[in-house]
Amino acid sequence: MFASLVGLVHQPSIAVRFPNDDSSFNPKEFPSITFVAKGKVQGKIRLIHGTEDDSGQAIITTRIWVTKESDKNEVAIRTSFDNKTHTFTLEGPNRFGSFNIYHETSILIPSSLGYMGNLIIEAPNTSFSAEKLDTLSWNIVKCDLSNSTIALQSLHADSIDIRTSNSSVSGLFEAGHIDINTSNGPISAKLIVQRPLDGGQSSVTTKTSNASITLHVDASSASTGLRMGNSTKNSKIVVGTLLGPSSQSSSINTTTANGKIEFNLDASRSGQALEVSNVTANGSIASSIMVPQYQPFKGYAKSSNGSITMNLTEDFSGRFDLSTSNSNTVVEGNNLQFDEDKKTCKRGSHGKGSGDVNIVTSNSSIGLRFYPAGKSLGTDKY
Repeated sequence: MFASLVGLVHQPSIAVRFPNDDSSFNPKEFPSITFVAKGKVQGKIRLIHGTEDDSGQAIITTRIWVTKESDKNEVAIRTSFDNKTHTFTLEGPNRFGSFNIYHETSILIPSSLGYMGNLIIEAPNTSFSAEKLDTLSWNIVKCDLSNSTIALQSLHADSIDIRTSNSSVSGLFEAGHIDINTSNGPISAKLIVQRPLDGGQSSVTTKTSNASITLHVDASSASTGLRMGNSTKNSKIVVGTLLGPSSQSSSINTTTANGKIEFNLDASRSGQALEVSNVTANGSIASSIMVPQYQPFKGYAKSSNGSITMNLTEDFSGRFDLSTSNSNTVVEGNNLQFDEDKKTCKRGSHGKGSGDVNIVTSNSSIGLRFYPAGKSLGTDKY
């Protein structure tokens, strides 16, 4: 964060040019792109899918500003073409505390192309944005940035790995594998999860700290099932997810501390077993789940000093176990049988299936409610 603040206050203002700061290439011969910035540099990167009247060439354009003329001597740009990859390297000074180099880089892909190979970006103190990418797809997109935002209107690939620090990540991401990681900044995204090309289970990971996570997840095309984990601390998590028919089971884990969880899931058409875990401390949990029909469902919710409400459709069949202290537990629905029915504890079953629901908190209430199929409180979230 300190680095980006320094850049805002002391952004270099002297424009300089270097050999190779415009680098054009044939993207059909070199469908993969690697951009690397080294040293004490800061700046921004834009990825743009070009217009209809472009030349068919891709181009990486970098414009650089320095604080004083002599800083130019510590900057170099190198390009290479190897193994179907165009590598563009910007090298800056390594002096401690020096942020005298600022760059604005554009990666322009011709509109005539709808598919590219791998995009790898490694750059400190650099933001990443994109434009007009609705009709462009990549094999792999991997970005390792720091201290600046990532904001993408849309990004399509088989595998997406986005990392920054001390800043936010936002946008629409469509892939079979999605990994979004930051710290001290929120994550707000729409995720469209596809079946990955490796034939395995689709996967989603989102992680931050001291900031919220807000996700709308459309996994209706994740035909091999979904494995998803979302975690933060000292803030809330809001997740809405739609699962479609799949050949494998799915699992979704959501974890925070000192923050609440709002979780909505429609798994009614998945046709496979499902496991859901929501865990926090000093925060409430509100969960609405349309469980898969005729399939085992395991639900786990745990908090402390926070209330827990779980709404399930009556397709759930199995046992439930609710436990708290110094407050009430409530179970509502049809066809309920109780083995234990106390103020702070409810144990019993809804149907005779192999499902299992376990809900635990302290110093606050628990409510478990069964609704007719199609009537879950989560239904309207999609």
